[in-house]
Order: sequence, then structure tokens, then C-alpha cells
Amino acid sequence: MMEVAVAVVSADSREGQSVASALVQDGGFKVRAALRDLSSPEAAELRTSGVDTVQFDPEDASSVDAALRGMSCSVIITTTDFQESDPLKSEIRRGYALADGCKRQGVQHVVFLAQHHVHRKYGLPARHMDAKASINDYMNEISLPKTEVILPYYFEDLVAALKPSAAGYNTYKLALPMGDTAMDGISVAQVGSAIASILKNPRRWTGKSCSLSAERLTIKEYAVRLSRLLHPAQFQDDRISVRAFVESHGGPSAQDLGNMFEFWKKGSQQMSRTLTSELCPEVQTFHTWATQNKDHIRRALNIP
Repeated sequence: MMEVAVAVVSADSREGQSVASALVQDGGFKVRAALRDLSSPEAAELRTSGVDTVQFDPEDASSVDAALRGMSCSVIITTTDFQESDPLKSEIRRGYALADGCKRQGVQHVVFLAQHHVHRKYGLPARHMDAKASINDYMNEISLPKTEVILPYYFEDLVAALKPSAAGYNTYKLALPMGDTAMDGISVAQVGSAIASILKNPRRWTGKSCSLSAERLTIKEYAVRLSRLLHPAQFQDDRISVRAFVESHGGPSAQDLGNMFEFWKKGSQQMSRTLTSELCPEVQTFHTWATQNKDHIRRALNIP
């Protein structure tokens, strides 16, 4: 069987690394990884695994065309740089340029990591989500043959970006403002497997929206599972409000993240664990993921 040629753009993101790795492991794909920096550790790791790496600049049409030329499929990942003067417009501009490049190069199947319109639905700006939703709309407008994939919170971020804070001896608090509303999650490491399944069956998935989730738990339930696994360390839901979260988190992304949690609290995730299990039968629950990564979690939180 002929290998399917897939361009992964941007392959230096966490999602891009997951996708490229899964495609290589599958063995049925010829993978081209488009990155901003070919000297990065991510690029070196991809080359070691046998992936063709190319440098690209989403602001340069000729560079985008070179990254996509000859590819039958592409996985498009856009990222939000909150340090820019207008992160929303900048990400949308780059996303439109990538969509136009797919159109020019005749890419037969695009998988786009999309998101929901938060501001449009509730008047709450969440620029990292709103930008992706707008790019997704544009891809629909220009009739790209596309599958949109919507991702939930990453298990990895529970012990990294928003890791628990120490609150006394062997006590840690999870400060995610979800209240009693359950939050969907998945390991970013398994996103690639789901996308590989989508790429292997374009007839079924083109034109579809796939909202992924490995498990849906309240913050208290996440805390209980961590407490059982990492005993005697104990974890608690900090019961923080969105306003308090924004004030304590700080930085240019604080309000956007707060609005994301508010959006999820309103029940707007609508993720499908059944579909996720179909695409990725080996998908891990939070307990399975945390057990597998127990030592890493201990190091990340400085737990003896």
C-alpha cells in the first residue's frame, strides 16, 4: 500500500509532536514536518525518527506553498502568542494564510485543530479559542475538504501550566475555576493517535467535527485520584472563582483562560468519549495516565 503524504504544520507544537510521532509509528504515512526553527530540539528529534523537516513562515506564501507542495493531507495547528500586540488578529491572519496555501496546493484532506466561538456565544473573549474558531469558519467558506478536531484540557497541564500549589505539609490545591462542573480531559500524547485514525479514513471523517475527551471529571475528582496515587500527599479542589483565578494567574492570557473555564462551566464542551475511544482505542483515563507518569508528576511537584 502506498504511503499517505502528510504535512504537519506546526510540528514544533506539543500537538504537532504528538501527531508526527503517531504517524511515524503507524508506518502508513510519509511525514513532512513544517517548523519555524530547524535547529530546535523538536526538529532534531523529528529528523531522528525519520521525518522530513522543512522550515516555514506562515507570513510568507511561498514558504507555506513549499511546506504543502505534493502533500495529499495536512494537519494544521495554529498557536496563540499572547505577547503580540493583537494575538487574535495575528493568529487568524496566519491561519487564513495556511488555509489559502492548502487550497492553492490542492490538499485533499485537511485536519484542523479548531475550537469553539466563546466570544460570539457568550460575549466572553477567549482569544486562543476564538481565533481557531474563526480560522475554522474560513476553511469552511473556501470549501476545504476538512475534519475539525476540538480538544479539551490536557492532563499534562494539571501538573505543569496550572499545576497544584503547595498549601501546607504534603497538601496541594488545584486552582482551576470549574466549581462542581466536570471538565473533559485527554493526554496530548494521545491526540496524534486519534488524528492518525482520521487520516486513514478520509471518506468517513471529511466534513465532520470530532470533539475528543478521554474522561470527564470534576476538579474534586481529579484531586481524589491524585491523592490516592501519590499518598501521603493530599490534593484538594481550591474552589477558586473565575475572578480570583484571573487575578492570581496574571499575565496577558489570564482573562482568556478564565473565560475559557467560564465557557466550559456553562456546559459548552460537548465532547465525545465514545468517538474518542473509536478513534483511539488505547485512550487513557486520567488514572491510567497519572499512574504511567507517576514519577514525572512527583518531580514536577517536588513531592518526595
